[in-house]
Amino acid sequence: MNRNSLTVPACATLGLLVPLAILDRRMIAAGSSGIIRFELAGPDRGAEILRAWGVEGRRAATASLLLDFPFLVAYTTLSVRLTQRAGNLLSTTGARALADAAPMVMAVQVGAGVCDAFENTALLVVVARGGNRRMAELARRAARMKFAGLAAGWMYDAAGAWLWLGEGLRLRRGARRSGSGLLSRAPGLFAHWHVVRSYA
Repeated sequence: MNRNSLTVPACATLGLLVPLAILDRRMIAAGSSGIIRFELAGPDRGAEILRAWGVEGRRAATASLLLDFPFLVAYTTLSVRLTQRAGNLLSTTGARALADAAPMVMAVQVGAGVCDAFENTALLVVVARGGNRRMAELARRAARMKFAGLAAGWMYDAAGAWLWLGEGLRLRRGARRSGSGLLSRAPGLFAHWHVVRSYA
């Protein structure tokens, strides 16, 4: 299997989402708040969520936070490989500046995963102690940086896909304008096809 394949990290991410979603539903049923609200709650709101959750909600939260460690490895790997693919696609469109930014965006994605690990660790302390202002604030800051990093990666990947698709449409439209144009456009069309095949 291609070491840059999306299959394994995508399957792992989707597979882990199922138990995480089940645990989130248990938290909401116990206290009307899921794990994301708890991540961003901070000290005061976090204490309220803990009280509302009770024993069952806290157990579900602890299980969710522990399961999030393998989940963050899976989604970080997936995010990095998607960004790498986006950079490769951008290089075929002539958008060199954006293509050259791929390694930096990949580093941001890894940083988002590290922030998630710090966040999980801090929140496990908060849940175990029934509240901890310092750790709750640390978790909130880490969560904000995590979501910002992930959003940056998603926007980069979307831009790469959009520009690559636009270039493909431009090449195909140019090829339709004249029969002789098809031969002149063939190298560009083949390059688009080859990049997709190489990173599939």
